[in-house]
Amino acid sequence: MKHMIIALGLSMLGIIMPITSAAQATPNVTGDWVVQVTGDEFIAGTLHLTQVGDTVVGSADAKGSQGSGVLQIHGTLTGNKLSAQWRAPKGNTGWMTLTFQPSYRAFSGEWGYGGRKPNGAIVSKKFVATAF
Repeated sequence: MKHMIIALGLSMLGIIMPITSAAQATPNVTGDWVVQVTGDEFIAGTLHLTQVGDTVVGSADAKGSQGSGVLQIHGTLTGNKLSAQWRAPKGNTGWMTLTFQPSYRAFSGEWGYGGRKPNGAIVSKKFVATAF
């Protein structure tokens, strides 16, 4: 009887462990994000993110005082926080820290130049296509 209880307990752990492991997996933030950025100027647009493992890269069309072209970002996602560096079309560089909501459908954060203090804020929602 004792062996049956142990075997039953181990089999239940085999079922529960994969569910727990899957629930703890890092969500993937790949997709299109509608963003609003404040600071030197107000910018609104779409940020395209791609995640592989804990590495996240992204790009956005930029138009403004930083020049017209593609803004690039590269960073690391740890939990729900993305720490990244950005490069503007004119070559200016800086940092950004984004915190994703638990649903991973929105984030907010701040950005700055080089090693300086924050220069502005970022808010975003993930673009989700709807079927007609």
